Amino acid sequence: MRGRALSVGFAVTLFALGSAAPAFAEYGAFARDEATGKYGFSWNEANQKQADDAAIKGCNTTGCKVVFQVGPKLCGAIAQTDDGKVWGGAKRPTKAAAELAAMQNCQKRTKVQCKIRSAECNR
Repeated sequence: MRGRALSVGFAVTLFALGSAAPAFAEYGAFARDEATGKYGFSWNEANQKQADDAAIKGCNTTGCKVVFQVGPKLCGAIAQTDDGKVWGGAKRPTKAAAELAAMQNCQKRTKVQCKIRSAECNR
């Protein structure tokens, strides 16, 4: 009986420790360097600051700045020309809708073909 009580106590302790972490990571961001066209993105981070920091780190140049953020339960997409000079981004309830809007936002700024560079949904 004593062994069972220890097992139950251990399980309760693990549950309590585990529940201190966020249940869902729901934030994303896109960072871009306007001079070079390099970009970085993040998905499903625990908070917006972590999402912004991860996107800037992924961009990996000193000129990177967050150009838009994607909140909980939203999908985001970024489209860009091959030379990186023109881009468009969007956030929508579905990945397909975000991709379409990002392509439209990019294409209305150029006659050169844009391509989706990243698209994902936060949980």
